[in-house]
Amino acid sequence: MRCSSLIHFLYRQLGKVMLVVTVMVAAMSAQADVLVSPLRVYLDDDQRSTTVIMRNPGDGPRTYRLEWIEQRMSEDGVYSQYKEGETPKHSPASPYLRLSPRQITVQPGTNQTVRIQYRPGKDMKPGEYRSHLLFSVVPELSEPTSVSTIKGEGEKEGMTLKLSMQMSVAIPVVVGRQLGEPPEVNIASVEPMPATAPGQSAKLSVLLQRSGLAGSFGRVVVDMQLNADSPVERIGQADNISVFADVDQRRLLLSLRDEKIPAGTWLRVAYEGMGEYAGRLWDEQVFQTR
Repeated sequence: MRCSSLIHFLYRQLGKVMLVVTVMVAAMSAQADVLVSPLRVYLDDDQRSTTVIMRNPGDGPRTYRLEWIEQRMSEDGVYSQYKEGETPKHSPASPYLRLSPRQITVQPGTNQTVRIQYRPGKDMKPGEYRSHLLFSVVPELSEPTSVSTIKGEGEKEGMTLKLSMQMSVAIPVVVGRQLGEPPEVNIASVEPMPATAPGQSAKLSVLLQRSGLAGSFGRVVVDMQLNADSPVERIGQADNISVFADVDQRRLLLSLRDEKIPAGTWLRVAYEGMGEYAGRLWDEQVFQTR
């Protein structure tokens, strides 16, 4: 294989692998390769400490270093880390948080607990503070989550690229400081989107708009009733939906249970509180499909 062909081949294959890694990270809890609980931590003056549990269902030990990072969230709910020198738009919580321990080794089939403590500072103003707790895998001390082997194209290439994947995970840690009234969150728009191919489910585009000092946390649920004599059925749900204090709105694309929603069907879309907002109904929209 010529050098230029080799480079192009490696780029193509690495691009595929990075796509796989991204998908695996997004679905990590669902695939049960690494389990972190809870997926979000909330602390305030009434609750100043909590624990996070890391479980390793794999076949080998995993070692993680724990550190704080600052990440922004887009309107679509995608996290990206601030670059060195960038000033976060939100107030970091990390200066007021303590971790114990700072490195853990989780044996296969076991759990490891990490303790987080919140220590308010005299300089803290009322508002929402946030940082992400990163469990950064130590490759030389950890078994890979999976190994991929990529062979060269053709019988005579005689080249193999072996990639050992190591998975890290980060969760948001939110501190509420004298927040007062909860935020207001409205469902600004709901747009049904039919399936684009046979076998695919219909989708619902939802736009949440937030105002106030604090962020929100909850689930978006979709209920369906075909007619007045039909039972109400839940056909969609998305949990752990945050609209942080530095984000004015959040866009969601929910996959529904059914491939098609018949015309004349009644749909109810609601944003319900979870965690510290459990039992709260942020907003709901009821409408009939056309």
